[in-house]
Amino acid sequence: MKAKFALIVAVAAVGLSFSAPAFAYGPNAATVGDSASSIGPGGSLTVSGSNFAPGDTVTIVLHSAPVTLGTTTVNASGAFSAVVTIPSDTAPGQHEIVASDTDGDSASTSLLVTGTVPLAATPSLPFTGADIAALSGVGAVALALGGMLILTGRRRRRVTQ
Repeated sequence: MKAKFALIVAVAAVGLSFSAPAFAYGPNAATVGDSASSIGPGGSLTVSGSNFAPGDTVTIVLHSAPVTLGTTTVNASGAFSAVVTIPSDTAPGQHEIVASDTDGDSASTSLLVTGTVPLAATPSLPFTGADIAALSGVGAVALALGGMLILTGRRRRRVTQ
């Protein structure tokens, strides 16, 4: 029984050691949003946020492979708004925009980057054998002519007999 309890405590301790980033929650939590739910690589959108520390600098980062999109200053009411451009080499798919200030307040919103996903090049098999399409055509014509000659020969024999 003690061994099971010790195992449970050990698993809980290991689980708690992998902590998530500390985001503020509640009615005064920092929030962020964007002007588009999806955009193509190279496109621009407006990122805005509220409940950040007035006068603080907010850094806006695109996550998957973190890329800083820009920085802006929070106004006196704790809000900001900035136009950012998605890098042209951003991979299509679901990404996250995270805005964080120097006080540690941060918030995020999701963004779908649209575009075509390049297909991986599949290696082609080596060509073995011969190109017999032309030869097959000649053979088919020869068989047809041979069949017509046989039928014509049989008709001649019937008529002459």
